[in-house]
Amino acid sequence: MKVFLASLIAMTTLFGATYEYNYDVIDTNATTKERDFFMYGDFEEIIRFEPIYMEDRKSNDHYKTILEKIQELEENKREFFITVLGHTDTPTDDVNEKTLDSNTYANWIQNLFRYSLDTNSSLDRSTKYADAIKDKMLDDEVDEKRITVEYRSGNENLYTEDYNKFRKKNDRVMVTLYLAKAEDIDSDRDGVFDSVDKCPNSPRGYPVDKDGCSIDSDGDGVIDYKDECPNTPEGVPVDTKGCPLDSDGDGVADYKDECPNTPVGMNVDAKGCPIFKALALKYKTASAEILQESMPEVLEFAAFMAVYEEYKAEIIGHTDSVGKEDANMKLSQARAESVKAALIAEGIAAERLITKGRGELEPIADNRSLEGRQENRRIEVKLFE
Repeated sequence: MKVFLASLIAMTTLFGATYEYNYDVIDTNATTKERDFFMYGDFEEIIRFEPIYMEDRKSNDHYKTILEKIQELEENKREFFITVLGHTDTPTDDVNEKTLDSNTYANWIQNLFRYSLDTNSSLDRSTKYADAIKDKMLDDEVDEKRITVEYRSGNENLYTEDYNKFRKKNDRVMVTLYLAKAEDIDSDRDGVFDSVDKCPNSPRGYPVDKDGCSIDSDGDGVIDYKDECPNTPEGVPVDTKGCPLDSDGDGVADYKDECPNTPVGMNVDAKGCPIFKALALKYKTASAEILQESMPEVLEFAAFMAVYEEYKAEIIGHTDSVGKEDANMKLSQARAESVKAALIAEGIAAERLITKGRGELEPIADNRSLEGRQENRRIEVKLFE
């Protein structure tokens, strides 16, 4: 019998029943904790709100505060319970016959605590007070299973009855939220329990800090699971992937590049310094005269040579296989000489430039196709110090 009554009390409390505290029917052999779930339950937080007083318009604001907190907890999918305790002063003989049937929100507080009683019992009044709050919560879509209503009648007065000025303060409803402790689980399996994890759903397999948030091991501003270039040296600027910047696009990161701003298409060494460049120049047929449309590329290379005065250049001419081999060799040499002349005209010292003709000896494409022959007709520049 003791276990049955204790279980019944706990279930009634947990599943939103409405009951009057009647300590005479509780098994006196039950433990204190079995008799009062809310008093001795293990909760993460207990939130007590301002009393909702009868005939007090400010109580409307109190209710709104309570509802906002309930909605916040529901949005965060937290488990919690609500107690609604109805209190009154002691019974009186001058109970007014008024109603609780207003449905308009604006008049809700004004009419909420007007009552129509068949008796002047304070228990009946505390019942109506508490039920009115519960009904309002249900109207606002609060889960009924969360709500427990208790009728305390005039057993717990806040103010003495001798002071009529404050007596009505005893007519009130007290609402309390009991926030259940979050279960110690680790949903994203990062080693940090959900209850303290500030970064849920962290990608698996990557280290996190004590708050469960992904870390940035190399301190480059890109967290590890997004960092495609881990262990970047401290202070090195990186892109959105966590990789060191390569401003001139030569394949050597800026922090290693001893020759920044290398022209596009220039082959470079491990230090980012140029060693080779192919110039896609066009000439008149069977001629060493550079067409005007190819001059911008010559001028770009001249500008580079003007900046990097430590370099010398070997200019090598190539042809396709059309025509006689000897003629192609002479043509390739003449075309290399035309590039040298154009660079000298732009102020590059002649002693920094040497030329060589290779004719059709070193093709880079198939001479049997038009496209292949076009690729083979080229000027290459090798740099050296």
